[in-house]
Amino acid sequence: MELYNQVVLITGSAQGLGRAFAVRLLTAGARVAISDINTENGEKTLSELRERFGQDKVCFVRCDVTDEVEFRNLFDKTEEFFKVDCVDILVNNAGINTNWGWKKCMQVNIMAVMTGNEIAMERMKKTGKRGQVINTASMAGLAPGFGEDMIGYTVSKHGVVALTRTMAADPRLTAVQHKCICPSWTDTEIVSSVNTHKEEIDKHINSMGGLMTVENVAEGFYRLVTECGTGTALAVTANTPFLIVPDYSVFPAITSLVIMARLVRRVTGAELVTRNHLIVGFILVALLFLQLITWIF
Repeated sequence: MELYNQVVLITGSAQGLGRAFAVRLLTAGARVAISDINTENGEKTLSELRERFGQDKVCFVRCDVTDEVEFRNLFDKTEEFFKVDCVDILVNNAGINTNWGWKKCMQVNIMAVMTGNEIAMERMKKTGKRGQVINTASMAGLAPGFGEDMIGYTVSKHGVVALTRTMAADPRLTAVQHKCICPSWTDTEIVSSVNTHKEEIDKHINSMGGLMTVENVAEGFYRLVTECGTGTALAVTANTPFLIVPDYSVFPAITSLVIMARLVRRVTGAELVTRNHLIVGFILVALLFLQLITWIF
């Protein structure tokens, strides 16, 4: 996707990942509306970005994404500033950690993302915009969390991945692409301010190669926007190439698992097929296939 002169709206972008996303897109020639609930940080970031990229390239609108009225106003003000009928890209980036409790996590990390998605789709459909909705998920959206205290964050990020893939799979919505980025541990306030499971988290961060810079994640984000297709969930981890995470829930994968479960029952009589059954079954099928190839050739 060519980003020059595209209008991009990024929530939660006064600092951290959102700010890094804005800088990367502005560098590529896009026009960006930054938004945050923190007006002081937002105005400071606006001043810095305007000095670097120009007055007409970036604007700031304060927004609490959990308030639908404010969210719609954010779209209105962005389109008014850049004199367009509709933004080209919405980046649902605003998020919080577990410190705020599971209910607030769900409100900000998934409910607000769904609200933003709904507003963007309404406007993009109305104007015929072939745009994108990019959601900030997390590697936590692809795996279990550390415990009860992490439920709100983990479930909300799983929801973001599911929302992205579900929207992308709807054949009626092919005009708009839906994607999500799944960063691992990054040097942001969301990570540094977590007040639970600190020792366990620190060990996991070290095992993953340490904290990533926001610039590293922003480069993955840029690749996601410009090179990846709809439905992509892009994993970004330290010292690792950017990775498109396969969706193992798609129909062919489910079908293969069902077929294998039936084969396992036929051979073993098992009425409860476990992961170990499936692993052994797929290994045996692979060995049989290789043996067949050897016989043929």
